[in-house]
Amino acid sequence: MIDVMLQRNFRSCELPNQRKLLGVVGGMGTLATAKFLEALARKSRFETDQDHIAFICLSAPNIPDRSQAISIGSDAPLRQIVERASWLEKAGCGAIAIPCNTAHLWATEIKQALSVKLIDMVEITKQAIEASHGSAAHNLRSITLGTSATMQHGLYVERNEDHFGKECSRSLKTLQNETARIIADVKSGNTKNAKDNLTRVVRLARSFEPHIVILACSELSAICGEIADGHNIVDPIDILADACISWWMTESQPHPVGNRL
Repeated sequence: MIDVMLQRNFRSCELPNQRKLLGVVGGMGTLATAKFLEALARKSRFETDQDHIAFICLSAPNIPDRSQAISIGSDAPLRQIVERASWLEKAGCGAIAIPCNTAHLWATEIKQALSVKLIDMVEITKQAIEASHGSAAHNLRSITLGTSATMQHGLYVERNEDHFGKECSRSLKTLQNETARIIADVKSGNTKNAKDNLTRVVRLARSFEPHIVILACSELSAICGEIADGHNIVDPIDILADACISWWMTESQPHPVGNRL
């Protein structure tokens, strides 16, 4: 039903004297989308309701599993992601945010399909890491926790097992399998078990003394809680929220509506 709806023509939701809206392609997964929207509201720190970011969130969760598709060389999810992003563009959105890390393996294709800005979560996270670590950013010992696709394809950093030695290399498969189970638990609503296991997995990752641990799946961001307060934890969902707020404040300007009597 949603795919049929997305193919129809919609009038723009842009209102007179209204800033361009932020478009959010959600549903990957639902709790992860809610985490992003919460971060967007919490980090905005505006004084009134009227000052907060105006957005349209399209959370239609029937997009095929991104990591599974990539594992078999399929881009089936890409078509539906682009359909949703294009619908948001036609609805009057001036920028698109996708709070799903794995979906950004198709960031280039998504950008090519749009005429508005994709606020690229991977790109801005890399920029934030570079800003925090300066010239040392290119030699960081980093561990990425996420879907199998993000961990295998080096979504944020090239795989750097050589920086840690053979013991860490042997443990990476364990980290990948454990993280996959945590993500599955979050998606099925078993968040208590997922939180306990995430604490344990982050502790294992930290035992190898990385400079940073990247929570490269929005399901991990959704349940990380106090874990994200650690000095070496990088949460791309929080960084995406900051970038959306920055876009809203600096790039999305009210449109003139002419003289009024």
